[in-house]
Amino acid sequence: MPSSSLVSRTRSASVVLSLLVGLGLSAAPQVAFAQEPAAETSAEALKKAREQFGQALALQTAGDWAGALTLLKEVAAVKSTPQVRFNMALCEEKLGKLVAALGDYELAAADARAEKADQVAEEVEGRLESLRQRIPKITVKRGSGAESAAVALDGVSIGDQVVGTPMPTDPGPHTVEAKAPGMKPFRQQVRVTEQQSETVELVLEAEPTPPPVVGGNGAAGVRAGSGGARIAGYVIGGVGLASLGASGIFFGLRAGKISHLDKVCPDRQCPSKDQQSDIDAGKLDTTIANVTLAVGIAAVAGGIVLVLTSGPSSEPSVALAPAVGGAQLIGKF
Repeated sequence: MPSSSLVSRTRSASVVLSLLVGLGLSAAPQVAFAQEPAAETSAEALKKAREQFGQALALQTAGDWAGALTLLKEVAAVKSTPQVRFNMALCEEKLGKLVAALGDYELAAADARAEKADQVAEEVEGRLESLRQRIPKITVKRGSGAESAAVALDGVSIGDQVVGTPMPTDPGPHTVEAKAPGMKPFRQQVRVTEQQSETVELVLEAEPTPPPVVGGNGAAGVRAGSGGARIAGYVIGGVGLASLGASGIFFGLRAGKISHLDKVCPDRQCPSKDQQSDIDAGKLDTTIANVTLAVGIAAVAGGIVLVLTSGPSSEPSVALAPAVGGAQLIGKF
């Protein structure tokens, strides 16, 4: 039995040969260029194009559709005839480029009708009907968040007039993308086969908004929200406790000064002015003690209010806050 590659090559050869016979090209490749060349086409360029056309037909017979297509495109750049355009479409169809093949078949049909090449027109019409049924289609629909998104299919932008309508595509994988300001990019891959129709709905999600930062830059900042308010409450309360501690220290210093003066100044009558510095220091300690006491009470009260009104935290965390004298308050909640 013949091998599968030999059978495939024999079938390809018979297809091309039958096309050549039907199109009147089997006698010689030059038949496709029987018309008088245009004035701007040099004789040398036309001769080379004829040779390339013959080489392309040989490659088609051997099943090298890609090589034949490359040569046929060079021939078409010199002179495009219905036969050249038909063979280009045939190569594209064999390579799975069905959309491009459909376009070239339609051009070949139009040229054949214009030049009254009835055999070419008849052959093209028969292949067009079959090809239209094979081409898969992808429909892209706008969904939530994609009302004004820019849409692309395989990296090529598609306009609003195309969105929502079936788009002919080649069989295989395709990528649908959509972008809009303030929304996460949309990207979906879809694979289609011949005669298949697929619909892709664009759904875009909003980009997350980062919470604002309160109270300075970097690690010193405290994030706003219920968790941030709770942390701020602990920080303010810690400062208040430190202030109360400082107030206690200064009240202690004040008491020491008073005790010393009571010993050296009976009945509050100091024998000399040497104790005046102690008296002034005692007054300063009293002032500082009163101020830190008031600040401490206010800060502790404010911190308690923030903690109680902030609500529970979703995750346990640790807040570190600097305190007076380099001390550090640690609160866990």
